[in-house]
Amino acid sequence: MSLSDFPHGSLLENLVAFSEHLRHTVQKFNLGPQEVQDSLLALEAVHLGNLQEVRQALKLVMCSNLEQERVFDDLFFQFFLQSRQRPSSSNIRSAPPGTLEEAQETTQAAQPSLSEASNSQEDQGNKGLMRPDHDTTADWAAPLLKAMFSRTAGAEAQEVEIPQEDLEAMLQAATQMVNQVRLGRSRGWVLASKGLRFHLRRTLRKALHTGGDPIYPAWQQHPKRQPRFLFVLDGSRSMQDYTDRLLQFALALRMRCNRVEVFVFSTQLQRVTRQLEKAKTLTMRPRLSRLGQAWGGGTSIGENLLQLERQYGGLIRGDSVVIIASDGLDTGATEILDLALRKIYQRSAALIWLNPLLNSKDYDPRANCMKTALPYLDRFCSAQNPEEFARLTYQLKMRR
Repeated sequence: MSLSDFPHGSLLENLVAFSEHLRHTVQKFNLGPQEVQDSLLALEAVHLGNLQEVRQALKLVMCSNLEQERVFDDLFFQFFLQSRQRPSSSNIRSAPPGTLEEAQETTQAAQPSLSEASNSQEDQGNKGLMRPDHDTTADWAAPLLKAMFSRTAGAEAQEVEIPQEDLEAMLQAATQMVNQVRLGRSRGWVLASKGLRFHLRRTLRKALHTGGDPIYPAWQQHPKRQPRFLFVLDGSRSMQDYTDRLLQFALALRMRCNRVEVFVFSTQLQRVTRQLEKAKTLTMRPRLSRLGQAWGGGTSIGENLLQLERQYGGLIRGDSVVIIASDGLDTGATEILDLALRKIYQRSAALIWLNPLLNSKDYDPRANCMKTALPYLDRFCSAQNPEEFARLTYQLKMRR
């Protein structure tokens, strides 16, 4: 097969043209030079003579949500095969054992390789049975692996704007959520107009103003424990469609409660509480800046949660409600995630995980790192509007 059979001559030219093609589709793929570079790195890890492996490698990098993944296969074949018919595996699956090699050769002949298009590698042939049909397992694995080829440069300054639409409704939701937390009362005593214990010394001191008559008795009461909130937001590429609402909720929570700490993470963890404190005083376009590798790159949930526990463990106490907002698409070791969540669970009063993928019909939380996280969660839910955020702590049973 000659290079004239492809849209462009070299592999790099094909990738640039393909990314440009995806940007102009209805789904509007958010692709740039960094994604093209990541695509080249991903193709180094696969066999360029196998169209199935090439398609899956590009899919890991160029898709950032489920909607894009559903249409990627058709767009891929339309671009690279154009007038050719999309390969079908029906002949392979129905072929008897004696004709397996013939079916495989027929499939290989119908699938052009990108190595020929790039003219950089010789024809190596396909030695394995190729399955061009839709692979459900691979599609669920795609978001888990794509972070490996989409890490943001740490020196790159990032600015993220916090939307102001419906902020008043989100403020009301944050107030309602905070008021619903019931931690009981502390062991200490404070002065109160009515209480459980009579305060003799304070009563005698008040009596000095009334001629020695104890007209105004003083009492002591156990004060109510005020909750502390830690909001940990996953800012990786796979979460970009949901971060606007989550950042707005974090800002509203900080505006309604001073005992709030906010963190964002991607491949690194960063504390943004002070930036939110400054942002809440701005009336126009509040934003976060200088996030670096804490935003828009890959996902390292376990490593960053473990860093949170070790570096900021003093903020996680018996009155702390930890809220983790992430889709759970992690590429790290599950043992690290298990260790981090176990320590956070032991320190905190409640652990809540917000997963936006729960609204997807085909999503199964037992298929990725969420299987490791579920035993430690006091609540596992999804929240995308003020009404759902307001119910996060409704009838939530605190462990302390």
